Amino acid sequence: MHLLQTTSATLDDIVEPRDLDQPPGDIVVLSFADSDLAGLAAAYAVEKDRLPSVRLAHLRDLRHPMSIDLWIDKVGRHAKIIVVRLLGGLDWWRYGVEALAAVAQERKIDLAMLPGEDRDDPRLVAVSTLPQDELATLLEFFHQGGRENLRALLRRLAIRAGYALPEGEPEALPHVGGYLPGIGVVAFDRLQAGLAPGCPVVPIVFYRAALLAADTAPIDALCAALAARGLAPAALMV
Repeated sequence: MHLLQTTSATLDDIVEPRDLDQPPGDIVVLSFADSDLAGLAAAYAVEKDRLPSVRLAHLRDLRHPMSIDLWIDKVGRHAKIIVVRLLGGLDWWRYGVEALAAVAQERKIDLAMLPGEDRDDPRLVAVSTLPQDELATLLEFFHQGGRENLRALLRRLAIRAGYALPEGEPEALPHVGGYLPGIGVVAFDRLQAGLAPGCPVVPIVFYRAALLAADTAPIDALCAALAARGLAPAALMV
């Protein structure tokens, strides 16, 4: 693929081209948000035995047009569905949006261009190949976050890639609640009922953002370490 001429000043002017050298995959997700990619990686680790191949890439590594061209030739054009989450909208990754849209049309690839914020960008809808209601559903999975929602998102993408799996819908996570490792968010009374009787209680307060990004491994490890020392960890999400 050739490079398009551009007259605007962007980060591409100072970023060196690079080859991510990823192998092709059926499902591809690109995002500027570390939390998106970390959460999907954690969700895939649980679901991988029944999912097709999944490739994740950070858009900071695809800022140069040559990097984009190389990645599309090696990965993008071979995918069955591609999801892109764009902070700042279309203008922050215009070359990539236009190049991916052209390949998706040519190769009949499902393409979902999603905004990275709550602000809609009709231009992203226009270049996507999925219906607007499906784009809204995919975006809601990201907005709600959490491991279960991201697992359901991967299953939904796998269905669009031709795999027979149960389909789920986005589920809202509470803003506060108790947390049990291996279970997730629970009501406070259930958390209290599960505390080891007679053991000193150790509250662990953590931000909801960790749950949205499926980044609860440190909380799980801390709970296990405290329990091993005869304490009763009580994890609280706020």
